[in-house]
Amino acid sequence: MLQSNLHRVIVGSVIIVAASTLLPVAKETLKPLVGQVSRQMRFFIVSAKEGIEDMVAEAKVERMKRHVNHQFVIEYNEMVEDLAE
Repeated sequence: MLQSNLHRVIVGSVIIVAASTLLPVAKETLKPLVGQVSRQMRFFIVSAKEGIEDMVAEAKVERMKRHVNHQFVIEYNEMVEDLAE
């Protein structure tokens, strides 16, 4: 039992020492990678947002065109009816 507890204390101490040595190294190693991934994700999000905005703007223009054309047809028909009378 004492040997088991001693074994746990030794393993725990080794893990703590290893973590305290490896974490700063891992942090400095991963920092540029995380920054690059962050920039790429930001670019992807901005590109997707612009694409969606373009599609929405095109849909609005098409809707306005249909509305204007419909109004012209109504006005033209009214003018033709007035001339026919």
